[in-house]
Amino acid sequence: MSGVRGSGWRGLPEVLPGLGLLLLLAVPAFWLQERITVSGKPVVSAVALVILFGLTLRNTVGLPARCKPGAGFAVKRLLRIGIALMGAQLSLGEVFRGGGQALLIIALCITLAILTVRRLSLAMGLSERLGTLIGVGTSICGVSAIVATAPVIEAKEEETALAVGTITAFGLLALLVYPLLGAALGLSDRFFGTWAGTAVNDTSQVVATGLMYSQRAAEVATVVKLTRNLFMAPVILLLSALYLRRTLGAATGQPGQRWKAVKSAVPFFVVGFLGMALLNSLGLFGPEVRDWLRSLSVFCILLGIGGVGLETDLAAVRRIGLRPFYAGLAAALLMAGVSFGLITLVGIR
Repeated sequence: MSGVRGSGWRGLPEVLPGLGLLLLLAVPAFWLQERITVSGKPVVSAVALVILFGLTLRNTVGLPARCKPGAGFAVKRLLRIGIALMGAQLSLGEVFRGGGQALLIIALCITLAILTVRRLSLAMGLSERLGTLIGVGTSICGVSAIVATAPVIEAKEEETALAVGTITAFGLLALLVYPLLGAALGLSDRFFGTWAGTAVNDTSQVVATGLMYSQRAAEVATVVKLTRNLFMAPVILLLSALYLRRTLGAATGQPGQRWKAVKSAVPFFVVGFLGMALLNSLGLFGPEVRDWLRSLSVFCILLGIGGVGLETDLAAVRRIGLRPFYAGLAAALLMAGVSFGLITLVGIR
């Protein structure tokens, strides 16, 4: 992400106007998320809404010059802090106890989705970075995986925005289609929950999809989805290693550049994500602390992804056209078909 690289922490007075503008975008996005629900569970992500608001503002009214430092600060710093804090919601022991049987299915689906969508995107003339973002968003945890991966592979703002829009659209479509298919095929609650948890993108959409089928299906889907979310850290670290190898090759004979490349390929927010998950798994976070950390994480991510929207020029997006959505459709169909086949093969009933 071009907006993620560069300067360090800016002075507070300089970033306040931009942060204030982002708050004006984030509050209504969160309000709408809490009110567009199925059985009391959100079906529209505030993250998707805030990037839409940011895009609209940037490409109609424009971004005031005094707000640019705050938007950049949110993208460079707050977004990564929010991602790191997400780890506090994961309990490794609970995930492996409840979702262990789905581990092989999840691992195979993630690998196939990322490799296939990247290759398909290149064949369509899309950038490798955009294909990677759509692949990780489809295969792991939707928008969260996209915003976590983008800085590692240095994706552009318009690539991140396109990937978020694509993943959100197909996640909402899955919310409508999966329960209908499950009922038509007569799937058990356990089968359907495993399928939704493996193939639907965003966590909130997974829970809502499960609830539209049954309470038991929602419980199974949630545990499987949490297991799937664990793959975000190793996948990002692998992508970091691949990026590091390319960067080191380009920096041959430049020791300073090589060391800079090594540091940039070990994202602190991934280490923080794993560290928070470990601390929570050890029982060091009580319910109140987890709730506070969740709220802080959501706040940082909303401001950060709103900044991505504010920094995105839709003229560059329009030049790419509908090809990302074709790639997203292929990814969604791949995840649905492969996961369904593997669940059947494993014998989950």
